[in-house]
Amino acid sequence: MESQTSTRLHIALITAALFLAWHPSAAPAAEEQPKQDATAARVKVIPDVSYGPDARNVMDLYLPEGGPTPRPVVVCIHGGGWAGGDKRVYGWLADALARRGYAAASVTYRFAPGSRAPSQMDDVQRAVRWLRKNAEQHGIDPERFGAIGGSAGGHLASYLALADTRDNADAELAPYSSRVQCAVDCYGPVDLEAMMKSASAPIVQGFVGKPLEGNEQDYRNASPHFLVKENPPPFLIIHGTRDVGTARGQVPMEQSVAFHEKLRRAGGDATLLKLDGAGHGFTGNGNNRHAKEAFAAAVTFFDKHLMKKGQE
Repeated sequence: MESQTSTRLHIALITAALFLAWHPSAAPAAEEQPKQDATAARVKVIPDVSYGPDARNVMDLYLPEGGPTPRPVVVCIHGGGWAGGDKRVYGWLADALARRGYAAASVTYRFAPGSRAPSQMDDVQRAVRWLRKNAEQHGIDPERFGAIGGSAGGHLASYLALADTRDNADAELAPYSSRVQCAVDCYGPVDLEAMMKSASAPIVQGFVGKPLEGNEQDYRNASPHFLVKENPPPFLIIHGTRDVGTARGQVPMEQSVAFHEKLRRAGGDATLLKLDGAGHGFTGNGNNRHAKEAFAAAVTFFDKHLMKKGQE
């Protein structure tokens, strides 16, 4: 009996560590969010905009006041193991992008275990289509969409760049594409089949909702790695060298290395940025040095692929 209790306690401690590592918003912030430049463009924030029927189908819109329109938009997707998190985690990122002339949408989506895959992928695809449907109202260019996300959000951002619309049942959204033109994947678990060999296997299985054995194709269908086709859209992949697949490092670097190589082999414009000493979840706080480095690289990437000449 004592041995069973010890085993249960050990499992509980591992689960708690996994939750904190995959849910940066669940842990206390080490620093305040970054202070904004008072001379930067003013930003209009429209909170809790509904893009779908579920209570979690909401986004916060960050729109520059003034400047040329229509403007490109970046969809910011928080992490949390597909089971938690909050769109406010990337409020600093959306605001910073808006101050550089982008429209930005920080979105949330349905969570496991109440909603399993492909619910989360359907939700972010729906968010993109809603933005295209309402592009004129918000001064958005429907042909210039980017996405950025961390961890589970990196998985979802990558999915937006590589997957066709899965659920096209809504007649009002049917005419609109769910694809983005480029994506920034920050330490995303893009190969769910391979992730089942990592410390994050319980989280991945909780997302898919079934064991890997006998359901391998379901894991692949939800994996951006297996959706890469010839001439994929541009990607920037960012991963910390200390994200090593332990309880404190939830997505092994091998995920991003293999994804980068596959995108390149398919003819894609793909860049892999390895951040020395960074662990998992560093983009959840805009003030740490790794988040700043990642943001600078992301801005350069989006400027190249989304901004028209003279707008950078």
